[in-house]
Amino acid sequence: MESGWRIARKDLLLRLRDRSAFVLGVGVPFVLALIFDLVFGGAFAGESVATVGIANTDQGEVAVALDQTLDVLVEDEVISVVQASDEDSLVALVEEGQVEAGIYVPPGLTAAVMAGETAEITVIGQVDALIAESLARGVVTSFTSGVADAQRGIVAVARLPGPGIDPAGMAELAAALGTAPPVVTVGAVSAADRVLDPSTFFAASMAVFFVFFMVQFGVTGLLDEEREGTLARLQAAPIRRSSIVVGKAITSFLLGVTSLTVLWLASTFLMGADWGLPLGVVILIVCVVLAATSIIGIVAGVTRTPEGAGNVGAVIAVGLGMLGGTFFPLGGGNRVLEALTLATPHAWFLRGIGSLSAGDGLVGILPAVGALLAFGVVMGVIASLLLRRRFA
Repeated sequence: MESGWRIARKDLLLRLRDRSAFVLGVGVPFVLALIFDLVFGGAFAGESVATVGIANTDQGEVAVALDQTLDVLVEDEVISVVQASDEDSLVALVEEGQVEAGIYVPPGLTAAVMAGETAEITVIGQVDALIAESLARGVVTSFTSGVADAQRGIVAVARLPGPGIDPAGMAELAAALGTAPPVVTVGAVSAADRVLDPSTFFAASMAVFFVFFMVQFGVTGLLDEEREGTLARLQAAPIRRSSIVVGKAITSFLLGVTSLTVLWLASTFLMGADWGLPLGVVILIVCVVLAATSIIGIVAGVTRTPEGAGNVGAVIAVGLGMLGGTFFPLGGGNRVLEALTLATPHAWFLRGIGSLSAGDGLVGILPAVGALLAFGVVMGVIASLLLRRRFA
Protein backbone atom coordinates (compact mmCIF):
# COMPACT_ATOMS: atom_id res chain seq x y z
CA MET A 1 0.00 0.00 0.00
CA GLU A 2 2.90 2.32 0.76
CA SER A 3 4.20 1.84 -2.78
CA GLY A 4 0.79 2.78 -4.14
CA TRP A 5 0.84 6.06 -2.21
CA ARG A 6 4.32 6.84 -3.53
CA ILE A 7 3.18 6.26 -7.11
CA ALA A 8 0.15 8.47 -6.50
CA ARG A 9 2.31 11.20 -4.98
CA LYS A 10 4.59 11.15 -8.05
CA ASP A 11 1.62 11.39 -10.44
CA LEU A 12 0.00 14.22 -8.48
CA LEU A 13 3.23 16.25 -8.53
CA LEU A 14 3.45 15.79 -12.31
CA ARG A 15 -0.14 16.98 -12.78
CA LEU A 16 0.44 20.03 -10.62
CA ARG A 17 3.41 21.03 -12.73
CA ASP A 18 1.66 20.98 -16.12
CA ARG A 19 -1.51 22.62 -14.74
CA SER A 20 -3.68 20.78 -17.27
CA ALA A 21 -5.56 19.03 -14.50
CA PHE A 22 -6.35 22.33 -12.79
CA VAL A 23 -7.65 23.89 -16.01
CA LEU A 24 -9.85 20.91 -16.90
CA GLY A 25 -10.98 20.07 -13.40
CA VAL A 26 -11.55 23.54 -11.97
CA GLY A 27 -11.13 26.37 -14.46
CA VAL A 28 -13.33 25.14 -17.30
CA PRO A 29 -16.28 23.88 -15.20
CA PHE A 30 -16.29 27.01 -13.03
CA VAL A 31 -16.30 29.34 -16.05
CA LEU A 32 -19.06 27.32 -17.74
CA ALA A 33 -21.14 27.29 -14.55
CA LEU A 34 -20.74 31.05 -14.27
CA ILE A 35 -21.72 31.59 -17.92
CA PHE A 36 -24.76 29.30 -17.68
CA ASP A 37 -25.84 31.05 -14.50
CA LEU A 38 -25.59 34.47 -16.13
CA VAL A 39 -27.39 33.40 -19.33
CA PHE A 40 -30.08 31.06 -17.99
CA GLY A 41 -30.22 31.91 -14.32
CA GLY A 42 -33.11 34.33 -14.67
CA ALA A 43 -35.36 31.78 -16.30
CA PHE A 44 -34.55 29.13 -13.67
CA ALA A 45 -35.01 31.59 -10.82
CA GLY A 46 -38.55 32.54 -11.82
CA GLU A 47 -37.77 36.00 -13.15
CA SER A 48 -39.75 37.27 -16.14
CA VAL A 49 -38.73 35.35 -19.22
CA ALA A 50 -39.89 37.91 -21.78
CA THR A 51 -40.67 41.60 -22.19
CA VAL A 52 -43.90 42.15 -24.10
CA GLY A 53 -45.24 45.44 -25.41
CA ILE A 54 -48.94 46.18 -25.79
CA ALA A 55 -50.78 48.92 -27.68
CA ASN A 56 -54.40 48.82 -26.55
CA THR A 57 -56.27 51.34 -28.70
CA ASP A 58 -59.75 50.03 -27.88
CA GLN A 59 -60.11 50.31 -24.10
CA GLY A 60 -63.51 48.62 -24.19
CA GLU A 61 -64.62 45.89 -21.81
CA VAL A 62 -63.00 43.11 -23.86
CA ALA A 63 -59.73 45.00 -24.27
CA VAL A 64 -59.60 45.77 -20.55
CA ALA A 65 -60.05 42.05 -19.82
CA LEU A 66 -56.92 41.37 -21.92
CA ASP A 67 -55.01 43.97 -19.89
CA GLN A 68 -56.14 42.23 -16.72
CA THR A 69 -54.89 38.89 -18.07
CA LEU A 70 -51.48 40.41 -18.74
CA ASP A 71 -51.45 41.98 -15.27
CA VAL A 72 -51.80 38.52 -13.73
CA LEU A 73 -48.79 37.29 -15.71
CA VAL A 74 -46.80 40.33 -14.60
CA GLU A 75 -47.69 39.65 -10.96
CA ASP A 76 -46.57 36.05 -11.38
CA GLU A 77 -43.27 37.35 -12.86
CA VAL A 78 -43.82 35.45 -16.11
CA ILE A 79 -43.51 38.52 -18.33
CA SER A 80 -42.79 42.23 -18.16
CA VAL A 81 -45.14 44.59 -20.01
CA VAL A 82 -44.32 47.88 -21.75
CA GLN A 83 -47.18 50.14 -22.86
CA ALA A 84 -47.29 51.70 -26.35
CA SER A 85 -49.67 54.38 -27.61
CA ASP A 86 -50.41 52.97 -31.08
CA GLU A 87 -49.40 50.30 -33.57
CA ASP A 88 -46.52 52.29 -35.04
CA SER A 89 -45.02 52.89 -31.61
CA LEU A 90 -45.36 49.20 -30.78
CA VAL A 91 -43.62 48.16 -34.01
CA ALA A 92 -40.82 50.62 -33.26
CA LEU A 93 -40.35 49.14 -29.78
CA VAL A 94 -40.05 45.65 -31.27
CA GLU A 95 -37.68 46.71 -34.04
CA GLU A 96 -35.44 48.62 -31.61
CA GLY A 97 -35.26 45.61 -29.32
CA GLN A 98 -36.88 47.35 -26.34
CA VAL A 99 -39.48 44.58 -26.25
CA GLU A 100 -39.20 41.05 -27.59
CA ALA A 101 -42.80 40.77 -28.74
CA GLY A 102 -45.81 43.05 -29.08
CA ILE A 103 -49.61 42.75 -28.88
CA TYR A 104 -51.73 45.22 -30.84
CA VAL A 105 -55.41 45.64 -29.92
CA PRO A 106 -57.21 47.60 -32.67
CA PRO A 107 -59.98 50.12 -31.98
CA GLY A 108 -63.49 48.72 -32.19
CA LEU A 109 -62.52 45.30 -30.81
CA THR A 110 -65.12 45.35 -28.04
CA ALA A 111 -67.87 46.59 -30.36
CA ALA A 112 -67.11 43.82 -32.85
CA VAL A 113 -67.18 41.17 -30.13
CA MET A 114 -70.49 42.45 -28.76
CA ALA A 115 -71.97 42.41 -32.25
CA GLY A 116 -70.82 38.86 -32.85
CA GLU A 117 -68.48 39.96 -35.61
CA THR A 118 -64.93 38.86 -36.37
CA ALA A 119 -62.23 40.76 -34.48
CA GLU A 120 -58.44 40.48 -34.72
CA ILE A 121 -55.58 40.99 -32.26
CA THR A 122 -52.12 41.21 -33.83
CA VAL A 123 -48.95 39.70 -32.35
CA ILE A 124 -45.61 41.16 -33.46
CA GLY A 125 -42.35 39.39 -32.67
CA GLN A 126 -38.63 39.65 -33.24
CA VAL A 127 -37.06 37.13 -35.58
CA ASP A 128 -34.64 35.91 -32.89
CA ALA A 129 -37.11 35.98 -29.99
CA LEU A 130 -39.17 32.89 -30.70
CA ILE A 131 -39.87 32.15 -27.04
CA ALA A 132 -41.27 35.62 -26.35
CA GLU A 133 -43.31 35.62 -29.57
CA SER A 134 -44.70 32.16 -28.80
CA LEU A 135 -45.55 33.24 -25.27
CA ALA A 136 -47.38 36.35 -26.46
CA ARG A 137 -49.20 34.37 -29.14
CA GLY A 138 -50.21 31.75 -26.58
CA VAL A 139 -51.63 34.39 -24.25
CA VAL A 140 -53.63 36.00 -27.08
CA THR A 141 -54.84 32.64 -28.39
CA SER A 142 -56.05 31.58 -24.97
CA PHE A 143 -57.75 34.92 -24.42
CA THR A 144 -59.48 34.97 -27.81
CA SER A 145 -60.68 31.40 -27.27
CA GLY A 146 -62.42 32.58 -24.11
CA VAL A 147 -63.90 35.54 -25.95
CA ALA A 148 -65.17 33.24 -28.70
CA ASP A 149 -66.84 31.04 -26.08
CA ALA A 150 -68.52 34.12 -24.61
CA GLN A 151 -69.68 35.19 -28.08
CA ARG A 152 -71.26 31.79 -28.69
CA GLY A 153 -73.01 32.00 -25.33
CA ILE A 154 -74.43 35.40 -26.16
CA VAL A 155 -75.63 34.25 -29.56
CA ALA A 156 -77.26 31.17 -28.04
CA VAL A 157 -79.12 33.29 -25.49
CA ALA A 158 -80.20 35.76 -28.17
CA ARG A 159 -81.72 32.97 -30.23
CA LEU A 160 -83.82 31.61 -27.40
CA PRO A 161 -87.58 31.84 -27.99
CA GLY A 162 -89.27 34.67 -26.19
CA PRO A 163 -89.03 38.44 -25.99
CA GLY A 164 -85.22 38.35 -26.12
CA ILE A 165 -82.71 40.53 -24.28
CA ASP A 166 -82.37 44.28 -24.73
CA PRO A 167 -78.89 45.75 -25.59
CA ALA A 168 -78.23 46.70 -21.96
CA GLY A 169 -79.01 43.18 -20.82
CA MET A 170 -76.79 41.79 -23.55
CA ALA A 171 -73.89 43.91 -22.34
CA GLU A 172 -74.43 42.70 -18.78
CA LEU A 173 -74.49 39.10 -19.99
CA ALA A 174 -71.26 39.62 -21.91
CA ALA A 175 -69.61 41.12 -18.84
CA ALA A 176 -70.82 38.21 -16.69
CA LEU A 177 -69.48 35.66 -19.14
CA GLY A 178 -66.16 37.47 -19.27
CA THR A 179 -65.71 37.49 -15.51
CA ALA A 180 -67.15 34.04 -14.74
CA PRO A 181 -64.63 31.72 -13.07
CA PRO A 182 -63.51 28.71 -15.09
CA VAL A 183 -65.30 25.43 -14.53
CA VAL A 184 -62.01 23.55 -14.24
CA THR A 185 -58.81 25.00 -12.83
CA VAL A 186 -55.30 23.60 -12.68
CA GLY A 187 -53.61 23.95 -9.34
CA ALA A 188 -49.85 24.32 -8.98
CA VAL A 189 -47.92 22.18 -6.56
CA SER A 190 -44.85 23.99 -5.32
CA ALA A 191 -41.60 22.09 -5.69
CA ALA A 192 -39.38 24.99 -4.70
CA ASP A 193 -38.00 23.09 -1.73
CA ARG A 194 -36.63 20.40 -4.06
CA VAL A 195 -35.36 22.58 -6.91
CA LEU A 196 -31.79 23.85 -6.80
CA ASP A 197 -31.27 27.55 -7.36
CA PRO A 198 -29.50 28.37 -10.66
CA SER A 199 -26.06 29.01 -9.16
CA THR A 200 -26.06 25.76 -7.22
CA PHE A 201 -27.47 23.68 -10.07
CA PHE A 202 -24.99 24.87 -12.67
CA ALA A 203 -22.03 24.66 -10.28
CA ALA A 204 -22.89 21.15 -9.09
CA SER A 205 -23.80 19.87 -12.56
CA MET A 206 -20.62 21.17 -14.22
CA ALA A 207 -18.53 19.87 -11.32
CA VAL A 208 -19.87 16.32 -11.57
CA PHE A 209 -19.75 16.43 -15.38
CA PHE A 210 -16.06 17.32 -15.53
CA VAL A 211 -15.00 15.05 -12.71
CA PHE A 212 -15.32 12.14 -15.16
CA PHE A 213 -12.70 13.83 -17.32
CA MET A 214 -10.57 14.67 -14.30
CA VAL A 215 -10.24 11.11 -13.02
CA GLN A 216 -8.91 9.97 -16.40
CA PHE A 217 -5.54 11.49 -15.49
CA GLY A 218 -5.02 8.66 -13.01
CA VAL A 219 -6.05 5.17 -14.06
CA THR A 220 -5.66 5.81 -17.79
CA GLY A 221 -2.12 6.90 -16.98
CA LEU A 222 -1.31 3.19 -16.93
CA LEU A 223 -1.63 3.25 -20.72
CA ASP A 224 0.76 6.21 -20.94
CA GLU A 225 3.25 4.39 -18.75
CA GLU A 226 2.90 1.29 -20.92
CA ARG A 227 3.55 3.15 -24.16
CA GLU A 228 6.49 5.13 -22.77
CA GLY A 229 8.13 2.02 -21.32
CA THR A 230 8.09 3.16 -17.70
CA LEU A 231 5.43 0.62 -16.77
CA ALA A 232 7.91 -2.22 -17.41
CA ARG A 233 10.36 -0.55 -15.03
CA LEU A 234 7.71 -0.26 -12.35
CA GLN A 235 6.75 -3.90 -12.81
CA ALA A 236 10.41 -4.89 -12.46
CA ALA A 237 10.79 -2.90 -9.23
CA PRO A 238 10.68 -4.71 -5.86
CA ILE A 239 7.03 -3.84 -5.27
CA ARG A 240 3.79 -5.71 -5.72
CA ARG A 241 2.38 -5.20 -9.18
CA SER A 242 -1.06 -4.55 -7.73
CA SER A 243 0.43 -1.48 -6.02
CA ILE A 244 0.83 0.13 -9.44
CA VAL A 245 -2.89 -0.16 -10.15
CA VAL A 246 -3.73 0.99 -6.63
CA GLY A 247 -1.45 4.01 -7.00
CA LYS A 248 -3.13 5.08 -10.24
CA ALA A 249 -6.57 4.64 -8.68
CA ILE A 250 -5.54 6.77 -5.71
CA THR A 251 -4.36 9.45 -8.14
CA SER A 252 -7.72 9.48 -9.92
CA PHE A 253 -9.62 9.55 -6.65
CA LEU A 254 -7.63 12.41 -5.14
CA LEU A 255 -7.77 14.47 -8.32
CA GLY A 256 -11.54 14.04 -8.48
CA VAL A 257 -12.09 14.90 -4.82
CA THR A 258 -9.84 17.95 -5.10
CA SER A 259 -11.62 19.15 -8.23
CA LEU A 260 -15.12 18.85 -6.74
CA THR A 261 -14.06 20.35 -3.41
CA VAL A 262 -12.46 23.39 -5.01
CA LEU A 263 -15.51 23.94 -7.22
CA TRP A 264 -17.81 23.55 -4.22
CA LEU A 265 -15.92 26.19 -2.24
CA ALA A 266 -15.39 28.53 -5.23
CA SER A 267 -19.05 28.44 -6.27
CA THR A 268 -20.16 28.98 -2.67
CA PHE A 269 -18.04 32.07 -2.08
CA LEU A 270 -17.92 33.53 -5.61
CA MET A 271 -21.34 32.58 -7.05
CA GLY A 272 -23.48 32.37 -3.93
CA ALA A 273 -24.27 28.69 -4.46
CA ASP A 274 -25.80 26.73 -1.59
CA TRP A 275 -24.77 23.07 -1.62
CA GLY A 276 -26.20 22.41 1.84
CA LEU A 277 -24.76 20.68 4.89
CA PRO A 278 -20.94 20.52 4.46
CA LEU A 279 -20.60 17.00 5.88
CA GLY A 280 -23.25 15.76 3.47
CA VAL A 281 -21.51 17.44 0.55
CA VAL A 282 -18.22 15.77 1.48
CA ILE A 283 -19.91 12.36 1.64
CA LEU A 284 -21.53 12.87 -1.78
CA ILE A 285 -18.24 14.06 -3.28
CA VAL A 286 -16.38 10.99 -2.03
CA CYS A 287 -19.10 8.64 -3.29
CA VAL A 288 -19.46 10.15 -6.77
CA VAL A 289 -15.68 10.30 -7.28
CA LEU A 290 -15.46 6.65 -6.28
CA ALA A 291 -18.11 5.84 -8.89
CA ALA A 292 -16.37 7.94 -11.56
CA THR A 293 -12.97 6.36 -10.85
CA SER A 294 -14.44 2.88 -11.10
CA ILE A 295 -16.17 3.58 -14.42
CA ILE A 296 -13.04 5.10 -15.96
CA GLY A 297 -11.04 2.18 -14.55
CA ILE A 298 -13.13 -0.16 -16.71
CA VAL A 299 -12.28 2.01 -19.72
CA ALA A 300 -8.57 1.72 -18.95
CA GLY A 301 -8.92 -2.03 -18.63
CA VAL A 302 -10.56 -2.62 -22.01
CA THR A 303 -8.75 -0.10 -24.25
CA ARG A 304 -5.29 -0.51 -25.73
CA THR A 305 -3.99 3.02 -26.23
CA PRO A 306 -4.16 6.32 -24.31
CA GLU A 307 -5.96 7.91 -27.26
CA GLY A 308 -8.52 5.12 -27.31
CA ALA A 309 -9.08 5.45 -23.57
CA GLY A 310 -9.50 9.20 -23.92
CA ASN A 311 -12.04 8.85 -26.71
CA VAL A 312 -14.08 6.16 -25.00
CA GLY A 313 -13.90 7.99 -21.69
CA ALA A 314 -15.11 11.22 -23.31
CA VAL A 315 -18.06 9.46 -24.93
CA ILE A 316 -19.03 7.86 -21.63
CA ALA A 317 -18.60 11.13 -19.72
CA VAL A 318 -20.70 13.15 -22.16
CA GLY A 319 -23.34 10.44 -22.57
CA LEU A 320 -23.80 9.89 -18.84
CA GLY A 321 -23.68 13.64 -18.22
CA MET A 322 -26.44 14.41 -20.69
CA LEU A 323 -28.57 11.48 -19.55
CA GLY A 324 -27.99 12.45 -15.93
CA GLY A 325 -29.36 15.95 -16.43
CA THR A 326 -26.19 17.98 -15.96
CA PHE A 327 -27.14 20.41 -18.73
CA PHE A 328 -30.92 20.42 -18.32
CA PRO A 329 -33.40 18.29 -16.36
CA LEU A 330 -34.72 15.27 -18.25
CA GLY A 331 -37.95 13.34 -17.92
CA GLY A 332 -40.92 15.64 -18.34
CA GLY A 333 -43.35 12.82 -17.57
CA ASN A 334 -41.53 10.25 -19.72
CA ARG A 335 -41.25 7.32 -17.31
CA VAL A 336 -38.68 5.47 -19.39
CA LEU A 337 -36.40 8.50 -19.64
CA GLU A 338 -36.80 9.28 -15.95
CA ALA A 339 -35.79 5.72 -15.11
CA LEU A 340 -32.76 5.92 -17.40
CA THR A 341 -31.51 9.07 -15.67
CA LEU A 342 -31.25 7.09 -12.44
CA ALA A 343 -28.78 4.78 -14.16
CA THR A 344 -26.17 7.56 -13.94
CA PRO A 345 -24.09 8.76 -10.97
CA HIS A 346 -24.70 12.34 -12.11
CA ALA A 347 -28.44 12.20 -11.44
CA TRP A 348 -27.99 10.71 -7.98
CA PHE A 349 -25.32 13.27 -7.09
CA LEU A 350 -27.60 16.15 -8.13
CA ARG A 351 -30.49 14.58 -6.22
CA GLY A 352 -28.33 14.38 -3.15
CA ILE A 353 -27.28 18.02 -3.45
CA GLY A 354 -30.93 18.95 -3.91
CA SER A 355 -31.83 17.16 -0.68
CA LEU A 356 -29.02 18.89 1.20
CA SER A 357 -29.96 22.28 -0.21
CA ALA A 358 -33.54 21.68 0.92
CA GLY A 359 -32.30 21.06 4.46
CA ASP A 360 -33.03 17.33 4.62
CA GLY A 361 -29.73 16.61 6.31
CA LEU A 362 -27.78 13.37 6.19
CA VAL A 363 -30.91 11.19 6.29
CA GLY A 364 -32.21 12.81 3.10
CA ILE A 365 -29.14 11.83 1.08
CA LEU A 366 -29.13 8.16 2.06
CA PRO A 367 -30.76 7.02 -1.24
CA ALA A 368 -28.23 9.01 -3.27
CA VAL A 369 -25.30 7.75 -1.19
CA GLY A 370 -26.52 4.17 -1.49
CA ALA A 371 -26.89 4.42 -5.27
CA LEU A 372 -23.46 6.04 -5.71
CA LEU A 373 -21.80 3.45 -3.50
CA ALA A 374 -23.48 0.72 -5.53
CA PHE A 375 -22.04 2.24 -8.70
CA GLY A 376 -18.62 2.49 -7.09
CA VAL A 377 -18.52 -1.01 -5.67
CA VAL A 378 -19.94 -2.88 -8.67
CA MET A 379 -17.94 -0.94 -11.26
CA GLY A 380 -14.90 -0.98 -8.98
CA VAL A 381 -14.88 -4.78 -8.76
CA ILE A 382 -15.13 -5.06 -12.54
CA ALA A 383 -12.40 -2.46 -13.06
CA SER A 384 -10.14 -4.14 -10.52
CA LEU A 385 -10.41 -7.49 -12.28
CA LEU A 386 -9.74 -5.97 -15.69
CA LEU A 387 -6.79 -3.84 -14.55
CA ARG A 388 -5.18 -6.60 -12.50
CA ARG A 389 -5.45 -9.06 -15.39
CA ARG A 390 -3.79 -6.66 -17.78
CA PHE A 391 -1.27 -4.68 -15.73
CA ALA A 392 -0.64 -6.78 -12.64
